[in-house]
Amino acid sequence: MWRALLAASLLAGCSTVDRVGQSVAGMTDGRPPGPDTALEAILNAAPIGCPNGRTLNGANHEAFGPQHGVVGTDIALTPLANDPTRAVRMRRLVVEPGGVIAWHTHDQVQGSALVVSGEMTEIRNSCMDPIRYRAGDVSIEDANTAHGWRNDGAVEAVIITAHVVARN
Repeated sequence: MWRALLAASLLAGCSTVDRVGQSVAGMTDGRPPGPDTALEAILNAAPIGCPNGRTLNGANHEAFGPQHGVVGTDIALTPLANDPTRAVRMRRLVVEPGGVIAWHTHDQVQGSALVVSGEMTEIRNSCMDPIRYRAGDVSIEDANTAHGWRNDGAVEAVIITAHVVARN
């Protein structure tokens, strides 16, 4: 009996998420549960890129100036089994409104970036127009990519990246 009471008390503060990202337990502020926007972004994630007919190699060589307003945190580093000198690095980037990820290349480090929340604007070397990313949008960062980003929104943007990097 005491085990059942302990389990019930431990689970009382937990909430779960159903298949469409709705919180189904744990209302704390009296309002009905709303969507889990991060989960929704992940479930609907898809790559986007330069609009059709707007690509041009060498279209841009700089973006928004020096980096500021960005906090990067490494989440995990997974060594590649077939190449002990390289690993997959997962990072979380939090970009404050007006924050800039400075112009950089991906000739040595390739991967992808998923916007989990907020909005970001990218200037890319191969696109004549700025590209606007919203939650769920993925940027493909191949060896030919050079770009910079800015948060033009009113709230922090959160980006998860996964890149193949050299192991230290």
